Amino acid sequence: MSALVPRRGAALWAVFRREFSGYFGNPAGYVFITLFVFLSAIAAFWQEQFFLANLANLDQLNRYFPYLLVFLIPSITMGLWAEEKREGTEELILTLPARDWELVLGKYLAALGIYTVALFFSLSHVLVLSWLGSPDPGLMVSTYLGYWAMGAALLPLGLLASELTENLTVAFILGALLCALPVFARHAGNLFSGGSARLLERLSIPEQFRDLSAGVITAQALVYFASLTAAVLITCIAMAGRRRWPRKPGSPPMALHTWIRGVSATVMAAALTLLAAGFVGRLDVTSEQIHSLSADTRKLIAGIDPKKPVFIQAFFSPDVPRTYLDVRNDLVAFLREFDAAGRERIESRIIETVKYSPEAREARERYGINPLRVDLAEEARSGANEIYLGLVFTCGSEEFVIPAFDRGLPVEYELMRSIRVVSRAQRKKVGILDTGARLSGGFDFQTKRQSNPWSVVAELKKQYEVAQVPAGAAYPDDLDALIAVVPASLDAPEQQRLAAYIETGKPVLALFDPMPAFNLALSPQGSDSAILLKALGVDWRPDRIVWDTYNPHPQLRSLPPEIVFVGKGSEAAMPFQLKDEITSGLQEMVLLYPGALKARSDSHVEFVPLLTAGRKSGTIRWSDLVQPSLIGGYSIVRGLPHDPGNETLVLAARVRKKGPNPVNAIVVADADLLGEEFFEIRRRGVEGMNFDNITFALNAIDELTGDRSFIALRKRRPKHRTLEALEARTRTYEDQRRQETQQAAATAELRLREAQARLDAAVRAIESRGDLDGQTKQIMISNVQSAESRRLSVARANIDDERQRQIENARIQMEGSVRGIQNTIKLLAISLPPVPAFLLFIFVSLRKLRRERLRIAPERLVAARKETSEA
Repeated sequence: MSALVPRRGAALWAVFRREFSGYFGNPAGYVFITLFVFLSAIAAFWQEQFFLANLANLDQLNRYFPYLLVFLIPSITMGLWAEEKREGTEELILTLPARDWELVLGKYLAALGIYTVALFFSLSHVLVLSWLGSPDPGLMVSTYLGYWAMGAALLPLGLLASELTENLTVAFILGALLCALPVFARHAGNLFSGGSARLLERLSIPEQFRDLSAGVITAQALVYFASLTAAVLITCIAMAGRRRWPRKPGSPPMALHTWIRGVSATVMAAALTLLAAGFVGRLDVTSEQIHSLSADTRKLIAGIDPKKPVFIQAFFSPDVPRTYLDVRNDLVAFLREFDAAGRERIESRIIETVKYSPEAREARERYGINPLRVDLAEEARSGANEIYLGLVFTCGSEEFVIPAFDRGLPVEYELMRSIRVVSRAQRKKVGILDTGARLSGGFDFQTKRQSNPWSVVAELKKQYEVAQVPAGAAYPDDLDALIAVVPASLDAPEQQRLAAYIETGKPVLALFDPMPAFNLALSPQGSDSAILLKALGVDWRPDRIVWDTYNPHPQLRSLPPEIVFVGKGSEAAMPFQLKDEITSGLQEMVLLYPGALKARSDSHVEFVPLLTAGRKSGTIRWSDLVQPSLIGGYSIVRGLPHDPGNETLVLAARVRKKGPNPVNAIVVADADLLGEEFFEIRRRGVEGMNFDNITFALNAIDELTGDRSFIALRKRRPKHRTLEALEARTRTYEDQRRQETQQAAATAELRLREAQARLDAAVRAIESRGDLDGQTKQIMISNVQSAESRRLSVARANIDDERQRQIENARIQMEGSVRGIQNTIKLLAISLPPVPAFLLFIFVSLRKLRRERLRIAPERLVAARKETSEA
């Protein structure tokens, strides 16, 4: 008797095997899968934005994948029930000794298996990325988990549509419409405003997929996809039991009851999703942990008063040039992390802003955020010459606006600092001493000009209370640190006052400079800073300038060795002090005509070098390098001999001393590291020039004030994996173009020198003639010079035109070669994915044909061959 009772789950797996094998036994199934993989390859690699972004990820596909599923899912599910109805086998299935949930779940698992196979074929995209670069394994796993979860959540909707009709076409269209509801919900939010729009956006599939596509697995996303799947499956199970619905007159409307149950289950799924948002269940699976907030950031967030939350509005352009793409992606990722970690303390909203839109008008009129104009070269590549990258931080009545985010800024650091500014957290006080450098700006009576404050002052005001300290009066007692730039420019009484302040042990950042590039008139030649140096316990010779032959930037080879690059490649034993938090983790700095420091032999200070020059370095006399000009000012002498010395040259040091006359100072032998050029480089984010000058200065001030919460954040640089193979090929063509450009310039210069040499030879020939008097020679020379000058002018114009033509041809050839590489990659990327599906179709077809032949009696095969031969 027990043999007649079906095993638990036997019907489920029977339905699963029937549907799964039936789909792959039909050529139409392979067509849909091949089409899906082909379209996904086009979305991933065919767009120009993939090469502009230069990232080894599937960001371009992620933007379109949810919309691809709107059409793929119905193609899988449309025949699961509709085909049964059309062929009249539905009643047979429903009368099987199985429960409704087993039948529905069997068909659902079959559809999920089919979708998983299709997704498996799309792994060829990862192979293409691996060929071009080194994609992050964790990011790929998270992304494909998101692809699978989206499909798993949409399949029940397609299954529901198939239950409602017996027409395959109608089932496909209805399935696409149902799948479009959660996919396009974020766009439907545009019809509403306020909380309703935000709610629809949060409950959309693309929004829940966003974290997974960035390499962050969140509890909210997993709950959303699981609850949506369960809610629709419940409705499908209820619809499968409609054969038992009472159909007598006066019976309750079971169809309405079923739909109410389905809507209730969907509402519960939405509620669970919103509840899950309150849990900080976020796992960053990227290899470099690029989306994980640091412990310092979490500590700072925890210190925000929940009763005074911070609201962040980000006005970002949806598409930005390649040079701004990394910073935009990092901003979006970190804003989501801040939103999740902050809970009731921080709330962020990203507003896609395009020119002339209502959002752009709000950004401009209400917050003063104007579009950032992109360089023309970037404009040609990106198709957008003005972009938005502004942020607004609001806390109560306080407001702080970043009109345009600097590309060179560490994202996590700047966001956290801005949050602390607007939340009015208690800030320490930093004083800026009035010296000849005029950091705070003001009117210069010598030049009769009004000077603007240095950018470093505005930078300090974001974190500290900044006070201007007159050099000729008593210093305030409430300073947490004092900054003295070029203190040698102070007169004797002012230096004595500063020395006395230093000997109280209060924190001081002193920046000496033998040759201030921002104002050579402040060079301390002939001035006496002995009292300051004695108070600090250091020696510094104002007549000596440090040089170093180390220069890791080919595009900056023309710079003199007195522009000192500090980095790991300088062969210094320790270019950056690894045991001090100020400099550990820094990568590269540039100092302009710096000096050298050493501890005084008669002092008892603790002298710790922070920055040192390289092995091939030395010093040169100021008087040899700088020459006064006849018309005023100074000129720099080039081509001087540079013989390396054996002494380790210290460029910056930490100085401490306890006991009587204590010292707590950081001394730097270059004031130019605070110069405007480094803020401009940071603002523009010049590729390959990530100088840590500003980071070093701010770290030094943080260390002196005791506010160390931002030191680690400033040094954090998320690493993005790029298309390394493509970069290498492109770099080869760029080097070739650079060589051709230099050759064209050299050829042009040679031809100009030859033309000038002919003129000089003609003049010498006239001067050497003995049959002419002096006046006649002058007249002839004047005529020859006039005629040759005209020819030289024409020749120079022709040579310049030829040079520009050669340079332009080299550029066109390089761009054509790069475009050829990109086209080859595109062709391979879209040709490779359909191959596995086609091979599987051939294998299954041959196997099916072989099985069919085995089932035919041998005598029938012989007879069939005989009939064929006779015919």
